[in-house]
Amino acid sequence: MSQSNRTVVVAKRASGIPGAENFRLVDRERPVPPPGGAVVRIRYAAVDPAMRGWLSAEPNYFTVPDGEVMRSHAVGEVIECDSAHWRTGDWVYGFFGWQEFYAATEDQFIWKIDRDVAPAPVWLGPLGLNGITAWLGFRHFARPKAGETVLVSTAAGGVGSVVGQLAKAGDVRAVGLTSGSDKVALAIEEFGYEKAIDYKAAGDLTSAIAFACPQGIDIYYDNVGGEIADAAFANLRRGGRIIQCGTASIESWIPTPVGPRRERDMLVKRLSWNGFVALDHSDLFPTALADLTALYRQAKLKSREEVLEGLDAAPTAVQRLYSGQNHGRLCIAL
Repeated sequence: MSQSNRTVVVAKRASGIPGAENFRLVDRERPVPPPGGAVVRIRYAAVDPAMRGWLSAEPNYFTVPDGEVMRSHAVGEVIECDSAHWRTGDWVYGFFGWQEFYAATEDQFIWKIDRDVAPAPVWLGPLGLNGITAWLGFRHFARPKAGETVLVSTAAGGVGSVVGQLAKAGDVRAVGLTSGSDKVALAIEEFGYEKAIDYKAAGDLTSAIAFACPQGIDIYYDNVGGEIADAAFANLRRGGRIIQCGTASIESWIPTPVGPRRERDMLVKRLSWNGFVALDHSDLFPTALADLTALYRQAKLKSREEVLEGLDAAPTAVQRLYSGQNHGRLCIAL
């Protein structure tokens, strides 16, 4: 086996959506197991919208410094081991990054995956952090009730696709926002949405949401912010809940963008607005994963992946994600 470790490292900060100029492919020495740890041969690595924030010069909940391997959650196989927690041949999930090999210490947050339950890429989607994020925002923070209506932005994305299916499983009416007729069809036919709106073709989006949700919205699961969120706010019912999972549509937070003021909506409609980062709630991961796995076994949780081949595809992968070219959870096979 090769003694080198091919990696994708951060070359410089991104002023917008990261592209090839923000990364470098570098060969490094293959790691050895740390005391009590293991070496993981990475097989699939994720591409996520959050990577834009991790590479921004603006303040964020997490930053990947220049010169470091690009952060990514991934799945792979334990090939060397000095640990009581894992064995050679185990398949595991963790934040391993865009690289071929990762040296894991025994105190890191890593869990085993079962490929008898689902193929490895599925553990980067509905049975991984995407699914857990969807579960936390929807089940834990939004507190849905049967018969309510949830509106979800990026409905065909890695998180939004799971929210739609969780809603359907809980007898909650789901309406999705996405782009393109193919993704509208995907949201309805595979991801549990009763209706889906192509926000790019809708014209007056506020009116389009009102038509699709004539009784109003009880929950808005927001992955994008910006003008799409403005249209959703106008349709929230009294007691509505906004779950802020992402802000993908905002080009820059310096200076802070100023849009419609929503303080009056918050007051008059008695709204609640909850932001969260999934990693702050690791104590709930086992509960979320057990629920998601049960739904997957019952064929109530579908998954679709688009797999790019090799690390050469990584430097332009985030651009592909933000341009909407992907069809399914985007990941890289190594």
